Amino acid sequence: MTRFYHILSLLVAVVMVPVFTILAIFSKHKFKFLRHHFGFVPTIKKGESKTLWLYALSLGEVKAAAPVLEKLHNESPHLKIVVSVTTDSGYEGAVEHLKMAENIFFHPLDCLPFTSLALNRIKPDIYIMTDTGFWPGLTDQLYKQNTPQILFNGRISHRSARGYLKAGSLFETMFQQFDRLCMQNKNSEQAAAALGVNPDKVEVIGDPKFDSLNSLTNEDKNQLRKTFLLKEDTPVWIAGSTHSGEEEIILNAHQQLREKHPDLILILAPRRIERINEVVALLQKKNLSFARRSSLEISKPVILLDTMGELAKVYSLGQMAFIGNSLNEPGGGHSLIEPLSHGIAVLHGPHIGNIGHVADEAHTSGLAFSVQNAEEIVKTVHSLLEHEERRIELAGKAKKMIEDQQGASEKMAEIVQNVLRLTP
Repeated sequence: MTRFYHILSLLVAVVMVPVFTILAIFSKHKFKFLRHHFGFVPTIKKGESKTLWLYALSLGEVKAAAPVLEKLHNESPHLKIVVSVTTDSGYEGAVEHLKMAENIFFHPLDCLPFTSLALNRIKPDIYIMTDTGFWPGLTDQLYKQNTPQILFNGRISHRSARGYLKAGSLFETMFQQFDRLCMQNKNSEQAAAALGVNPDKVEVIGDPKFDSLNSLTNEDKNQLRKTFLLKEDTPVWIAGSTHSGEEEIILNAHQQLREKHPDLILILAPRRIERINEVVALLQKKNLSFARRSSLEISKPVILLDTMGELAKVYSLGQMAFIGNSLNEPGGGHSLIEPLSHGIAVLHGPHIGNIGHVADEAHTSGLAFSVQNAEEIVKTVHSLLEHEERRIELAGKAKKMIEDQQGASEKMAEIVQNVLRLTP
């Protein structure tokens, strides 16, 4: 099956060059670094130092990898670290957060000519893939070159595992070619077992995102509140990383909540910045007064977050937050960790296959609330706004939960170091 994949990728490569070039024109960084996608990544000079190649798909994966790479760099300053990404936000995040990286570039497309060229230019001593950024072709080439491969912060839902199994032996072979699978949780460990991975290769180490959290001082929070033109006693709730179809439900809920809490502000943050105009049209259709974060001059009932990289700290402004990609199928959910780190309760829809392990912990502590529609959102948010003492209690529980989950980065750095010691 893998051989057929490689043959197919040769044919696809011919088509991908013009098609991807056209698509890249509409990207902020992809066109500028177009050559990277076709394998012309920076050449790494081989010397006595070993080279670690880490692939972090987007901003979330970059942030999760940051504390691990920092530990590795501090322990082995001569280790060459190169990082590849897929998205514009991932590239910008890597430039900002991964100062220890010798090179940052866009990941080559998984076509045999491109990946083969990239491997010849980098010649990694170890390859680390984060989260769910699976490339069967590249994994097979690395395996045949005897380059150690580690899945870091691995996440495989049971639904995804069933999908991989339907693809025949392609993904089963791919997962078995990894040297280590470092998973977020027990569910992902079980999914790996269903794919035929040797249990000795699989280990649950937790989620390193808990280690990459940056707490804000009271001064930071006050400055952020001023930036958003919010008074200290202004009630705020946040809808973060929302997807198409969810904004309408959120806005319906906000309109109802404003009847009970006239001063309530909603900070609405669509997952993808390119959907901003679509959300603006929806706000105008509903005759809702709003302001863009990028041009905020006067406080409005809705603040539309149209900037990148701010959401994690913006959660500190709220009394509670709704987490998107969870109300409508297929969903999957986005991270609950950032809002919980600021001590606020989280709401999410029923479709949270990607974040089930964190959601379970949060529900056990009473920090998370499952909602299915606008009416349930209104009921939950109203109840939390009415009971300040309950919010204070939840803040303490959230802090403890975050502390209890930390430590994955140290485990991961140790695993990488052990593999590198065994690498000739």
